[in-house]
Amino acid sequence: MREIDHETPWPEEPIDFSTLWCRVVSLRCTEWKFVLRDFPQPLMDIRKYYVYGQLVGAEQLAPKRAIRTVAVHLGEPFDPYVIERGMLPLKFYHDFNCGIESFSYAFGPCWEPVIAQCNLSFSQISAPSRDPSPPLTFWDKMRLLLHGRLTMEVKQLTVLLHASLDPYNTTEEMAITWEGVAMDWTNAKFVYKGDLNVFVRTASKYDDVQLLKIPNLKLILGIQWVCLGDPNDHHSIIQCAPDKIPEYSSNQVHDSFRAFRSQNVNLSIVLETKPVPNEPNSPPLLLLYGSTLKWIENLKLILSGVTRPTKRGKIFKNVRPRKVQLSRHYRKVRLLMGLHKFQVFYWMSFSMQRGCEFFGGRLSSSSEHMLSLIPLDDGLKHRPKAEWSVVYMNSELNDFEVWLKSAYHDEFDTETPSSPKPPVEKCYCLSVAKVSYGRETAFPSQPGGERNKDMPTHKLVVYDLRGAWTKSNRNVAFALFDTFMKNTRLKKNLSTDALKFFRKDSTSTPLKRRNTDASGTPTNTAIQTIQTSSAVQDSSSPMSKLQSGHAANMLQQLIAEVDNNAVVYSDDLSAVSRQPHLQGLQACQEDDVMHKNWQITLVNAQVLLKGCETKGYIIISAAKAEIIQRIHRPAWKDRTLVSKTTWVGSLECMQYYATVNAGGENDTANENIMWLTIDNIQEKESAPISEPSEVPNMVGSGVSVGAVVSDTVGASNSRQLQRIVSRCKCEFFYADYGDISVDLEAIAEIPPPPQEEVGPWESKPSAVDAFTLMHHDLDVCTNSLQYAMLLDIVNNLLLYVEPTRKEALEKLARMRFKLQLQTMEDQRKPIQNKQMEVRTLQSKLRRLEKESYLVNKALEENPDEEELIELRQDAERLERLMNECKNQLNTQSEELDLMLSCYKESQLLANARLATTRSDKPLTIVRANEICFKHAQWRLTEADGQIGIADLVLSNFLYTKNSKSDDSVEHLLELGYLRMTNLLPNEIYKEVLCPTEIQYDMPIEHKKVLRVFCRERPPVGGISVKEHFEINLVPLTIGLTKKFYNTMMKFCFPERDETSDYNDKPTEEEVEQKGKKIRSRRNRDSNFYVHIDDVEKMKERAEKNKLFVYIKIPEVPVKVSYKGNKEKNLEDLRDYSLVIPTLEYHNMTWTWLDC
Repeated sequence: MREIDHETPWPEEPIDFSTLWCRVVSLRCTEWKFVLRDFPQPLMDIRKYYVYGQLVGAEQLAPKRAIRTVAVHLGEPFDPYVIERGMLPLKFYHDFNCGIESFSYAFGPCWEPVIAQCNLSFSQISAPSRDPSPPLTFWDKMRLLLHGRLTMEVKQLTVLLHASLDPYNTTEEMAITWEGVAMDWTNAKFVYKGDLNVFVRTASKYDDVQLLKIPNLKLILGIQWVCLGDPNDHHSIIQCAPDKIPEYSSNQVHDSFRAFRSQNVNLSIVLETKPVPNEPNSPPLLLLYGSTLKWIENLKLILSGVTRPTKRGKIFKNVRPRKVQLSRHYRKVRLLMGLHKFQVFYWMSFSMQRGCEFFGGRLSSSSEHMLSLIPLDDGLKHRPKAEWSVVYMNSELNDFEVWLKSAYHDEFDTETPSSPKPPVEKCYCLSVAKVSYGRETAFPSQPGGERNKDMPTHKLVVYDLRGAWTKSNRNVAFALFDTFMKNTRLKKNLSTDALKFFRKDSTSTPLKRRNTDASGTPTNTAIQTIQTSSAVQDSSSPMSKLQSGHAANMLQQLIAEVDNNAVVYSDDLSAVSRQPHLQGLQACQEDDVMHKNWQITLVNAQVLLKGCETKGYIIISAAKAEIIQRIHRPAWKDRTLVSKTTWVGSLECMQYYATVNAGGENDTANENIMWLTIDNIQEKESAPISEPSEVPNMVGSGVSVGAVVSDTVGASNSRQLQRIVSRCKCEFFYADYGDISVDLEAIAEIPPPPQEEVGPWESKPSAVDAFTLMHHDLDVCTNSLQYAMLLDIVNNLLLYVEPTRKEALEKLARMRFKLQLQTMEDQRKPIQNKQMEVRTLQSKLRRLEKESYLVNKALEENPDEEELIELRQDAERLERLMNECKNQLNTQSEELDLMLSCYKESQLLANARLATTRSDKPLTIVRANEICFKHAQWRLTEADGQIGIADLVLSNFLYTKNSKSDDSVEHLLELGYLRMTNLLPNEIYKEVLCPTEIQYDMPIEHKKVLRVFCRERPPVGGISVKEHFEINLVPLTIGLTKKFYNTMMKFCFPERDETSDYNDKPTEEEVEQKGKKIRSRRNRDSNFYVHIDDVEKMKERAEKNKLFVYIKIPEVPVKVSYKGNKEKNLEDLRDYSLVIPTLEYHNMTWTWLDC
């Protein structure tokens, strides 16, 4: 006994046993099944079982307190006979070795009612203990009765998880299989070694798909029981008879197992893989499909469901408390994982036409999770809520790569069974040398929790990131994202909440409370105080305060001068007034940060961009990129306390590199990529570039703009990279305010509401979702090819819209106009019918998949020749029907999504109009976007990237876009300074474009060269409405030559014929081709013989017409100089003054051609 159970402390006093025996056991079993009712799937199935080892049975001699008396009634004429019985249990000490060929265990929520009924029946057979202590859980009983070691060698160990609520199910299962597994069970420790495989079994083409494969896996489960005493000391546990309870137990519940009973359990899980000796290229593998992910989500919902009680309650005379679940008994779970290598494959469908692959090197992770049971106090009886929290997590990943895979065709055509599968192309997407992640949660109860608020909760560091964004990657990424969004929208659109009305309840308050007990009194008092103070502030009229102060005189003075001076000039030109008011920057710099949530750092990152029409590529690099997410104190927005989150990002030593020449004809994005070295990414401290005198002006220097990375400078057959943007800094700021009111119980301090504005000049910043992008100093140098690459990347990669997306937008516009002709109630019925059609198609598709599965299973059984031909025909017919059903399902789901989107838009617009009519919601800014840079210098060069053509200097650029609550938008573009210099040799005019010299006392506000303002109203009937459009421009000086004009035209349009001139007349062929195009366009646009309904007319009118309420362009003085190619020309001009008159229009409806 001591050798087998060596971890249990032996008592100092000798132990007497009433029962003590030891046997050598040898047992063989060919088949052992445990079946529930008439279910086809057995609960447990063991084949060829063999066990041998030692077994010891021991029962301690019961002391007096553990002896109970039992009266045995013998009947008349004998008196009852009283006997004594010991209450100590019989314990088993074992040391077994087992060999099993096949072990299968099935489990699922569909069997839980039957298992619960079996437990009730067994409780009638085995009587409960006479000890008045609370009953022990099954895990504590096993700790008390079983001791020793169990070693098992199983050729195949299978655990089946049912993914259906049908107890007779045999097809919808997840099979977790261990092959060649060796299991060692000792005291509170399980060790598994073998090959782990996970299969998905479903009645479709995805049947028996291997989801997970982990060869040579070692799994260690360590259990630490949290007890008041020693968890291994079971010898000191002495039961107590009901009539011999100690006196100290009279004031509390007696528990004989108090020191042994587990309060909680801490679990440690260790996962470790090692390379297979004979198979080095077999790392852990995870294979995922789009359908299997949905199937796994369904399995998760089924397994996480709450078990219904079986024969419990007063009716069944079973009022015993529910047993404690092991899943709620955990306290801490520690996870340690180490994978030497892994692979992940994801495919959109079983045809494997589009997907992605992930390859990873060494992966190590350690984490600790804690379970907390939080009581709910909302007036109802609930069991405590289980919440898992992460105490800490540290992970590290090396040599990670992402590859995108797709077939050569670009269309989303469904493959037929007879058509051969096109070859799959593999495209490089992303690679990372090292990724480290750390997370540590600071709990308020821990000392020093306040000191750690500046430390981020999540910290992610990425080293040497290399990414590629090309046409192939764009198509695959958009296809994967589009499929994911379609599935998400379909699930949401078929829910019961899809047609809920968006009603605005004016009587409800946004500050809601969950608890109704007396503990919430201070918070309610605070809310009442806030509302009372707001009511007092509202009672005093702002106009009454204005009339009684100095502001009234100023207001009357301005009203009197409104007809004389339309513009008020400011002579304050200080540096402080020139700084633009950036809402995103201001919101992120407020001193109300509670803690940092995320800190993401990218070290030596570079991204490749390759367009569709050009052959070169551009690489964007940054020595250090940092993104920080901060959680702020709640803020007031529209008299509602909402959450506030900000994102702050900065890219230091940011550079742009581009290829000088186009390269070879066969170069692709995956081959011959000239990645940057660390020396070209990082900033060199030994060569500061802040002082212009120390920067060499010659092209090809180490760190200046225009430098060539390769050793060869100039034209070369090999690919060269040129620095087109020197080391600069970019920052962005984003402030996000939640739409839902926060829980006041989680707030330590409620901020006071903002004060009401008492004057027209008193405006305080409000809570606005704002994004700000800032570039400080930009030094750019490009040739014609690099300029074309930039335009290609912007148009075809960054601003690209899928053709399917364009079609969806056109359908949405048509659906929007169509629903404008219907009432709200008329829209609900077609949506409900469409939902029913989609659900019917889903059921039909599942039925066809199951029939196809049964036919394929019959084909695998080697039928006769006649039956084989018939089964193949059925398989082809079912495959064709499934493809047709999928196409119908996609079409109907898209129409349903369009109808619901338009329906929700109409609901929101109706509520907005109602709020505007009632005047209960003021007009506010809801979203702001801002882009600015301080100084930018752009040098345009020849094809070799060395000889300069022109220099363009821009400064103080600002663009803002403000979206308001009534769907109106305001655009503002400002430019502080503009100058363009001619660098061509022997040119008479060096200054091509610059503002005319401004006098010191000239009243130009903030010295802006260009200002464009546009205010857009919400569309009326789909027609865009420009309420106010204004362009302000300072006097300009233009000096242009014919040589410079031709050079710039060749730079911007290199594909244009060099011999053609702007005034050249077109040839007869060009005139004839142009006439054919005009005639074909007229025939296409003609609707004389084509019937166009009202919806199409509304759509066409909205696309072509633009309504301008007010347009104003003040006069602009321009001084022009021009020099032709010849020495003397009639068209030469020198300092010719020209005044562009004021342009002003009112209520003009124009098309794009009119503009």
